[in-house]
Amino acid sequence: MQSRKLEYLRKTIETLWHGTDTKTGDYPKIINLYKEVLKLDYKDRDAWENMIWLMWSMSVNSKDSSWLNDAEIFTKRYLSLMPNGYRSYEFLGMFYRSMKKDEKLSIRYYESAVRFKDCPSTTFHSLVSLCIKNNDRLNAIGYTKMGLKRFKNDPYLSSKLSILK
Repeated sequence: MQSRKLEYLRKTIETLWHGTDTKTGDYPKIINLYKEVLKLDYKDRDAWENMIWLMWSMSVNSKDSSWLNDAEIFTKRYLSLMPNGYRSYEFLGMFYRSMKKDEKLSIRYYESAVRFKDCPSTTFHSLVSLCIKNNDRLNAIGYTKMGLKRFKNDPYLSSKLSILK
């Protein structure tokens, strides 16, 4: 029964998302459908991230900060329910970097993300870039070296290390 409901919800979201009027679309309805999906399957990372992106998009499109406030609440809930992997931390880092424009807080979440063995090199790229942008040369060098230990031939990290030294 639960799997049928999830299938129905996901299909409805897909239909609404790719409908004819997706500029303003049915985003509030899709957000509510994602909330229903998450009640049934809170481990659906794509549902969390898509719902939060839609909330942020609604805040920009409608110039209504309440959507961004909701997005922040759900972003923190996402992490609290799934703290055992880089992806939740990286998503919060991206959220604070791109959506809330709080680079200091963003750095903290990226720092947590890179501690997980399965994080990709792009997580290091984001962290190093933020450190450089915030004039934190010491941490930029440290995280570049840390990333190069894991990703030995990463061209981005190699180029940043040569520039920073």
